This record gives sequence, C-alpha cells and structure tokens, in this order.
Amino acid sequence: MWKPEEIQTFLASVRHDRFGALFLLELTTGIRRGQICGLRWSAVDLDAGHIAVHDNRVVVGGQARDKAGGKTRNADKTISIDRATVAALRRWREVQDGERAFFGPDYHPGGYVFTYEDGRPLHPDSIRQRFDRLSAAAGLSRITFHDLRHSYATGALRAGVNPKVISERIGHANVGFFLETYAHVLENDDREAAEQAAGFLIGDAWADDDEDADPTDLD
Repeated sequence: MWKPEEIQTFLASVRHDRFGALFLLELTTGIRRGQICGLRWSAVDLDAGHIAVHDNRVVVGGQARDKAGGKTRNADKTISIDRATVAALRRWREVQDGERAFFGPDYHPGGYVFTYEDGRPLHPDSIRQRFDRLSAAAGLSRITFHDLRHSYATGALRAGVNPKVISERIGHANVGFFLETYAHVLENDDREAAEQAAGFLIGDAWADDDEDADPTDLD
C-alpha cells in the first residue's frame, strides 16, 4: 500500500494523463477495477456528487466482457464522490465529448465513463499495465492496482472515517470482515493514540528519569 505522500506524488504525476481522473476516482472511492472500467455516465450524477456502482467489467480467457451486478450484495450501491473528483470527471467528460464529435458515427455508443479515443470500453488489464508504467515513472514503490483500493481504505481509517462507512463504500459484505482485514491499521493507530493522549494529559508529570523508581516505596 502507499502512504498519503506517495498517493499525492502519484496523482500529481498523472494529473495530465489521459486516465488521471480514473486513478483519482479509484484513490477516493476504493471501488474495484472491474467496477471502474464498467462505470457508465448514466450511473454518474456530477451535480449531486455521487456514482451508482453496479456494473462490472471482467476478464475471461483474456477477453474483457460486461457483467451486471457487483461482486457482493453491497457492491450495488450509490456512493458520494468528493469535489476534486467531481471537477476532474467534468474535465474528462469535456475531453470525451471532443472525441465523440471527432469520430462521429464511428464513436462507440456504450456510454462508458472511461474509454479509448473511439469510445470503446477499457480492458481492465490495460489499466493495470498503464498504472504499472506510470507508478514506475514516478519513482514510487511497486504496488498493484488492487493495492490502491487498500490504500484508500487504510487512509480513510487513519483519517478517522467510520469503519462501517468505509466498508459500505468499498463494497465489503460486512463490517466485521472489513475490521478483520484492516485490524493492523487500527492496532497501529491505537498505539499512536496511547502516546498522543498520554502526552496531552500528563505532560512531564511522570518523567522518564523516574522509570527506575520503586513503585512500592511510598515514603
């Protein structure tokens, strides 16, 4: 997984890439690769700031195909998107509108959000390969595209977002499974919380130089 500073470095490096908005959407929602490739404009409401996640684009025998419905029951849902992602999607739609006008009747009519220049839907493997190239070019530690999903969930947890909300956003079947998967994050945050709270509450009242004192010596 990437730390926030690595995420920010990557996003800055792909801001003007054709699929910069795709990577931003992934890192601000944590939805699955197949869901982001299968997303259609009919499921996007930029004015309201949300997307409906239900269609999935999967790879079978090397070929990409559409599959209705998500991986789990909770995958069929509407989730909010932040203002920066909304703005990025608006700019991307303008690019796509220009390509649609250029290709005219030869433009693929599928209505997908992320496409090749002629409107054809993306092959999920091509996004994985593009991500690998771009992250390497940015000099970042090697992770998989799927790790972006984990990076989002971990970052949201550390930002203080309710685990139940994160679980619902990324489409986990239940919050218990989510908490089990990300227990290590909560443990680390608990350690940090212990130090921060103690530092604020007791300050120097229990200084380190007293650590060898005998706690039974009350005289």
